[in-house]
Amino acid sequence: MLRSVFVVLSCLVALIGCNGSTEQQVDKRPNIVFVLLDDLGYADLGYMPNSEPDIYTPSIDALANQGTRFSQAYVTHPYCGPSRAGIMTGRYQHEFGSQFNLADYSTHGIPTSETYFSTVLQQAGYSTGLVGKWHLGEEPEYRPNVRGFDYFYGMLGGGHVYHTKDFVRVKDHDPADKSVWLYKIPLMENDEYASEEGYDDNLYITDMLTDVAIDYIDRESAKPNPFFLFMSYNAPHTPEQAKIEDEKALQQILGDKAASDPKRLTYTAMVYAVDRGMQRIVEKLKQTGVYEDTLIVFLSDNGGRINHASARNTPLKRGKTSVYEGGIRVPMFWHWPNGNLPQTAYSHPVSALDFYPTFTALAQGKVPQDKQLDGKDILSAVRANKNARENEALYFMMHLPTNDGGLNQTAVVLNEQKWFTDGTGNWQYFDLSSDLAEQNPQNTGPNKQVLLGELQQWACGHIKPQWFDTPRYGFEDSWNKNNMPNWSKTFAGVSLEEPCN
Repeated sequence: MLRSVFVVLSCLVALIGCNGSTEQQVDKRPNIVFVLLDDLGYADLGYMPNSEPDIYTPSIDALANQGTRFSQAYVTHPYCGPSRAGIMTGRYQHEFGSQFNLADYSTHGIPTSETYFSTVLQQAGYSTGLVGKWHLGEEPEYRPNVRGFDYFYGMLGGGHVYHTKDFVRVKDHDPADKSVWLYKIPLMENDEYASEEGYDDNLYITDMLTDVAIDYIDRESAKPNPFFLFMSYNAPHTPEQAKIEDEKALQQILGDKAASDPKRLTYTAMVYAVDRGMQRIVEKLKQTGVYEDTLIVFLSDNGGRINHASARNTPLKRGKTSVYEGGIRVPMFWHWPNGNLPQTAYSHPVSALDFYPTFTALAQGKVPQDKQLDGKDILSAVRANKNARENEALYFMMHLPTNDGGLNQTAVVLNEQKWFTDGTGNWQYFDLSSDLAEQNPQNTGPNKQVLLGELQQWACGHIKPQWFDTPRYGFEDSWNKNNMPNWSKTFAGVSLEEPCN
């Protein structure tokens, strides 16, 4: 009898934990698979409430519906490079001069004084890998392997063509030749060009990246320490190029619902290829026995591109390059079977700034003492489905240098209140709870003086961009000629103290 009691008690201790907490399983450091798509439209996943009927993403939808779906998730900038800088540093990119994309073959990069959260996870004992797009610096001092990643496979620049038949092969590539389109040069593995053994002209880059990710999970899941995989697909960023097989598969699956416009069909097939990749990644996580203890975070780096591209941001206004909701609000979900996450919609605002402190806490890591962070650890609030940012504003700004003076498209969001200006000083108020599409701008609204005063102080802390996008856009010339950033114009008509300049 006593032996039976002892066995039962032993089993209970093993289940609950010596500290008597049923949270032991939750507190185990999870693997983290951080999936970032490039220019994905808000309506371009099947699980989204306003999903377009020509989108087919069953694997992604299943993950989302088994996890926490975020309906008010924001990135910090409506451009790829600055958004990624905000994610990795946990700071608004304007504070360290990274407001513009890095041009192809740029010698600049995110300042090395900024410690990425990948370094914090690495120092906490995580194996760290990046597969796919980087876009934070091509020079050796800015590359992934010296910014917290043990392993890197992918592209250093802002994108890549999708079919290997269009790649420049290693044997034909002269690294000194900057006339070659960066999107065509060979892929990298760590600091060398990746092996092209087994290459033929029929490979597709989304599948190639998925293959590498699966190998990484297979390798790292066998080790005792947890891993962090940054799965940085370049899809569906331009150039819009899909596999013919995927386009035909969508037409077969969706029938009349498949896109009739050939360009849109190509785009939807690119998203479908990512869905196939996610299915394979999940299968590998299950096969290696780490699925239950892996946090999957999935989102886009900014809103879908709707000028010269085929994304849909329904019902949001505008898209990439705008601080209307279509440029900065993105689809996002978290999935973690053993993480005690609610299988529901989380309707409160969160920011990509929050990944740094949240991942650091999960990894039981330490933020450097001198490291400034603009985000917060939101995990406990997400688990409780409470607003982690109650009455805490989020700020957005897109510089638009022009020949007639330059503008700062600017917005501030507090809960579901939003103030927006196109940069002319004409401020508009939107109640996002009833006007998500931003169709009914108001001249008056709550907290205007307080919010715009805080927004002004935030802007005053910015530094001049340390680089500008591709010279053909003329941003640098316009900036210098027009006395940018022209805060006086941005805040004109608002009863504030004289803005900084």
